[in-house]
Amino acid sequence: MLIRKVPRNRWQVPSLLLASVLAGCDSPGSAACEITDPDGRAVTNTSFGEWPAELSWREVWRVGGANEAEQLIFPADVAVSPDGSVAIADWGLAEVIVLDPDGEWQGAVMTRGEGPGEVQAPAAVTWVDANILLVLDLGAFRMTTLDLASRSASVTAVDPAFLSPVVRSGQVTFVALHPDRTVWLEFPGPIEDGWEERSFVRWSPETAVHDTVMRSRARVLEGVTLPAWPRSLLGVGAETWVVSEPDGRYELTVFDRDGTSLVRFCHTGEALPLSSAERGEDTDDGMPDAWRRAVRELEEPREPAIISRIVVDADGRIWVQRDRPSPGAGDTHGAPGAMYDVFLQSGHFLGSIRLPDDQRLLEARGRRVWTLHAGSFDEFSVVALEIEGF
Repeated sequence: MLIRKVPRNRWQVPSLLLASVLAGCDSPGSAACEITDPDGRAVTNTSFGEWPAELSWREVWRVGGANEAEQLIFPADVAVSPDGSVAIADWGLAEVIVLDPDGEWQGAVMTRGEGPGEVQAPAAVTWVDANILLVLDLGAFRMTTLDLASRSASVTAVDPAFLSPVVRSGQVTFVALHPDRTVWLEFPGPIEDGWEERSFVRWSPETAVHDTVMRSRARVLEGVTLPAWPRSLLGVGAETWVVSEPDGRYELTVFDRDGTSLVRFCHTGEALPLSSAERGEDTDDGMPDAWRRAVRELEEPREPAIISRIVVDADGRIWVQRDRPSPGAGDTHGAPGAMYDVFLQSGHFLGSIRLPDDQRLLEARGRRVWTLHAGSFDEFSVVALEIEGF
């Protein structure tokens, strides 16, 4: 199975209070914000954003969970249309499911099979327009364009040489799909002394070229990256993509779709201290003993990673995750209950917000945020939340 279902681990980094929202990181130990080697526009942010300090969450709707009529096994990706309709690519079910803007379950529009309108391993989904879905199927090495009005489908082959390195690795750590049929993947690479050469690569049928947008070394254990060690990260949106620095500085660069640098920005902040799990000292039975011993034997990072994930939302805002997933817990959708620093596409800081417990960020637009919730029995729900207070 390429995307592994990640159970709800008891040994993940403990989350703080539900829906706690902070204005920023203004601690005495915060790192300075200074752009290194500026080339073009640069933005230096303080810890004070535009959002008020007192915000709260309101749940609007929820689907899946224990409801057998709305079964979700492992939602690999979620896309939100301009009118708020939601498409869910469920890897475990081998289905693509559509919800209306109010969260009403419309059912599967693609099911398991080999035909033009069927899927085998849906890994990513996006809306081309209000009635057309584009789905990446890693099981069939293809993209399917589905017209929801007519239920007609057309298929575009994806270069096997592009997908094969990820398929052979046995896991998908990062995948993004653009409405223009550009596919983005994180490639595994050679491993030496516990360090792996990771690269982010994009491909489209129009260019048929494997375009490597960046490379960096990642600390790995049994082929799985350890988030406590800094490395370059990528976030992809409809109009822009964002990368972080490989050395762990809180510095990011925004590019347009053609790869032209638009702005480089930084933010004050310090890395969270290593958790007991990251030091290999967690005694909870949920963490395998072999992993605990292996992590304990590793030399600790000189400076832990300040950020662990980048999400570019439907408005082009940049959500930078501060909490790190625990070693081996899997981070396809980020850490549960994580704190995010949020920036405009211009690089200007808006504020910081913590997700509710056990919820992972999928998408956002305006005040609306869509999350993935893992229940106590590993049942998955997709949840729509509203940020209240501004």
